[in-house]
Amino acid sequence: MAELIRRADAATLNVIDGLVLFWLLLWTAVGVWVGLSLWELAAIGDTLVQSGRTLDSAGEVLQDAGGLPLVGRWPEQLGDQVRATAAEIAGSGRDTSAYGRRLAVLLAVAVGTAPIVPVLAPYLPARIARRREVTALRRLLSDPARRSMAEFYLAHRAVDLVPLHRLQQVTDDPWGDLTEGRPKALADAELRRLGLRRDMIAEVRR
Repeated sequence: MAELIRRADAATLNVIDGLVLFWLLLWTAVGVWVGLSLWELAAIGDTLVQSGRTLDSAGEVLQDAGGLPLVGRWPEQLGDQVRATAAEIAGSGRDTSAYGRRLAVLLAVAVGTAPIVPVLAPYLPARIARRREVTALRRLLSDPARRSMAEFYLAHRAVDLVPLHRLQQVTDDPWGDLTEGRPKALADAELRRLGLRRDMIAEVRR
């Protein structure tokens, strides 16, 4: 990845940036979708909690019925059992809801980041290095005292990185220009590869 970004011209680099951005957005969306889907399933726990509360109310009614004359103690005992069962159901519902939502968050992060990290890990350092290099070149070219050094540096890069058919479009003898001290045409070819133009670079005033 690092070598690909270093050698890519401006148009190719834009394509790479677009593909990386698409990959990032795609898997972020997939991760969010997975998380939301599991979050909705966690609502089953809320339903269990509500069912437990409803059953607890029924058990409370039975307990109260145990105090009526001629009824006996059996409704109260049944009410105790019903309310105990209701408490277990509500507790299970709360646990299901909590575990389900934690799982939703964890899986959303895992599904979203697992395909992204292997792409961003080599891409970001190489992209940052490319940007720093372009920034440094702009500074050199904007300084009249160091412009000649920058042009020779760019000319050497052009011989190494610019495709031969493009070099031949700017000079008939790229290596001769380089060795005989005529770097301007080669430097311009490398600037075009980087997506820069001389008129885009403001001169530093001393």
